[in-house]
Amino acid sequence: ATALALIVLIFRAAYLPWWIARSGWATRLGVMACWTIPYLMLMTQPDSAAAYRPLFFALALAVFVALFATRLKGRYRQGSQAFRLTLLSIGLILPALAFYADIFELAHRAKTQLVETRYGPQALNQRQTIQTLMQQSLRQIDGFPGLADLVSVPPGPEGSEAVTDRAFQVWRITGLAMFPITSSVELFGPDGHLVSRFAFNLPDDLNAVPTSEEQVCVWDVFEEVSPFFAVERRILSASRAVCVNDPSGASHVVGSIVVHALLDYANLPFIASKSPYVELLRPAEPTREEGVSGGDIEFAVYGWSQTPLYSSAERAWRMDQAAFERLVSSRMAIWARLERDDQPYDVYLLSDRGGIYALGFPVVTLLGHMMNLAELTVICALTFLALVVLAAIFSTVARRATSARALLREVRASFYRKLFLAFVAATAVPVVALAVVTSNYVADQMRGNVEQEAVRTASAAQRVVEDLVAPRAAQQGVRIDDNLMVWVSRLIDQDVNIFSGPRLLATSERNLFASGVLPVRTPADVYVALALRNEAATVASEQIGGAQPFLVAGTRMTARQIDALLTVPLASRAQEIEGQIDTLDRRVLLAALLFIFAGAGIGYSMAERIADPVNRLTRATRRIAGGEFNARIAATSSDELGRLVEDFNRMARDLEHQRTELERTNRLEAWAEMARQVAHEIKNPLTPIQLNAEHLRRVNTDRGEPLSPVLDQSVNAILQQVKLLRQIASEFSSFASSPTVQRASVDPAAMLHEIIDPYRSALAGRIDFTADVPSALPPVYIDRTLITRALTNIIENALHAMGSSGALTIVATRDDEVVRIAVSDTGAGMDADALARAFEPYFSTKASGTGLGLPIAKRNVELNGGALTVASELGRGTTVEIALPLAETAEPVETTKNPKDTKIV
Repeated sequence: ATALALIVLIFRAAYLPWWIARSGWATRLGVMACWTIPYLMLMTQPDSAAAYRPLFFALALAVFVALFATRLKGRYRQGSQAFRLTLLSIGLILPALAFYADIFELAHRAKTQLVETRYGPQALNQRQTIQTLMQQSLRQIDGFPGLADLVSVPPGPEGSEAVTDRAFQVWRITGLAMFPITSSVELFGPDGHLVSRFAFNLPDDLNAVPTSEEQVCVWDVFEEVSPFFAVERRILSASRAVCVNDPSGASHVVGSIVVHALLDYANLPFIASKSPYVELLRPAEPTREEGVSGGDIEFAVYGWSQTPLYSSAERAWRMDQAAFERLVSSRMAIWARLERDDQPYDVYLLSDRGGIYALGFPVVTLLGHMMNLAELTVICALTFLALVVLAAIFSTVARRATSARALLREVRASFYRKLFLAFVAATAVPVVALAVVTSNYVADQMRGNVEQEAVRTASAAQRVVEDLVAPRAAQQGVRIDDNLMVWVSRLIDQDVNIFSGPRLLATSERNLFASGVLPVRTPADVYVALALRNEAATVASEQIGGAQPFLVAGTRMTARQIDALLTVPLASRAQEIEGQIDTLDRRVLLAALLFIFAGAGIGYSMAERIADPVNRLTRATRRIAGGEFNARIAATSSDELGRLVEDFNRMARDLEHQRTELERTNRLEAWAEMARQVAHEIKNPLTPIQLNAEHLRRVNTDRGEPLSPVLDQSVNAILQQVKLLRQIASEFSSFASSPTVQRASVDPAAMLHEIIDPYRSALAGRIDFTADVPSALPPVYIDRTLITRALTNIIENALHAMGSSGALTIVATRDDEVVRIAVSDTGAGMDADALARAFEPYFSTKASGTGLGLPIAKRNVELNGGALTVASELGRGTTVEIALPLAETAEPVETTKNPKDTKIV
């Protein structure tokens, strides 16, 4: 409660409006130091503080979560329904897992205290306990009314009462029966012969006829050594004569009574009996129940030679020499770590003159902790699921919006969530199905083995009775009775019952049948199988009252005139198998949970890997729909999703290119329309200006040139500017026109020489012309006029860029299915910004240029199915390259119009 209160305070403190700068790392480190330094100091304390370390761990985890509580609060409010439910489930599971170490430490501490304060003293003081119970029982027998009648009244007709009935009436009121203790009560008549004997797990000596010669009416308590099967045991005995007073007051002996009690470690209350019948007589011991701390405690007794004398399990622990020396030197109870079958045990060792007593329980291994955590996780998950279902039912009844519907809408609207749930279901359903099938199959196999073992045990008991006990009883002239069954039960280490027809004939646990706890009839399932269906052996399940069901193996005895049914109840082996099945179920649960978590992790990774490209495609598609054609997606794989991303990027690049081309086409159309209007407006006044200027010059000449030379200079300037304006108007008209392409096979070498030669002769001595034009170039399929105009514009631009001197290089080559013509100059060149605008109409780096040369050249080349590219470097020159299709590969095409009429793909 204190820990929970502290955690609540920590979380409430985390939500307070702290005025601390979150960006200050020094402050953060200081706060973390304030929390962690005391924790580290406590962790380094001596063993006295070790018990509280799990609690400190839980509190430290609570502090760690509280540091991020405010962030989670904002994300919780803005998160999806699935995110909220996930956080709530973590909020339920994480505290349980955090407190597991503390709860486990508390349980371990409680178990050790139980061993030290209760079970240890019970084992060490069992001899004194038996002596005390013996004295108590003797006083209770003295107060038993009608004891004299039990020993003096002759028995009734044969079959009216069992030989154990009278002694059982005395035994059941004693303290020996309340524990119960391995003991017996014997009643003898006046002649000293046995009248009745009842024994609880204490058989009589078959070689001697019990008699009594007691004449003293007070108890004589003594210890005697009696053979107990293969060993000799000390038995505490008490006997006295049963005396009555006659009317004169004289005392007469009417019989005698003898009580025996044996020191049997199997009678310790914390040790579960192998017999289901014995458990019915024992007082309730909560620590022996399944799932209760202390139910797995084992007990062993060693002699001072370290030889095991008794073990509640199949085998005792191997005594460690160091622990033995420590126990001998200290003579005090100690804890030691012992092993058996590679399983460590925490063992509490005590000693006295009689030997060494060891009480231990298995140490929980890493696998055990993992199974515990798996069970805890499943319990928390089921609890959370139940709470969600209850909340959904309440919301439905209250007609409020349910989280289940919101979650369903989110799942239906999210490809990622559906994919993740599909992966989880694909992992969880087969794993759960396989776990259930495997667990049931193995459990059935183990139960089948137990049933086979039970049949073998019953068959062994049958052979012992038929081959040993029955002949010996016949030789001694006695019938098969309970005493013989006790010997058989000690031999096979199981209780044995013999039924003659539907009624009980002899049993090793007469006390239970005599007390009425067990019915004396033959078990119905066994009787039907053996007597009615004539089966050789059978195994049935039986339950008495509220006790655990147990197996009963039965077989039929027919040898030596014995026609009876023999049954062997098996509780210990069945309990062991059920424990193994429980362990198997826990391991299967752990494996299933690990597989489910692994599948969920893989499913999350795969869903993220599949859905993330889809989500990025969705976001990129929305960006492209919004006009951002430069949106791209990074390819993170080379599979189908990677190829899908590459195809999307290729489509986006094509769309961006098409958009660019469309914008360029629209600009060209606008500029062409403007050029057409400008050309029209310029051409109209040029003719009158030119005619008037020429007329003015003729008039001046006819009259003897009175205004020369001023008039001649003015007229020449006007005519020169008119010529320039006509040239500009012609370029505008050429740019605005929609040329019709007439493509034909053209010799590129002849065309180039026809264009270059006039420039070479006219600019000789000023411009160094270099023409690398092979005569063997294949013909190209172009419109000669348009390409000639394009090349002319390119050469003119190069000459203007170089000025009065420079070098012009023209190289023509064949490249696959095109002929490439490169025109390079050594002019001023262009920077990156100018190069990016080189094909824009009206953009020029020259003061007197119109900026239409390159756009017209590019248009003419593209109309012929070619391509034009420009490379330039400021201060080093420019290279313009055009690619023209070959005539032998080009297909005949119809007339191609300008970009205004072309369809961009």
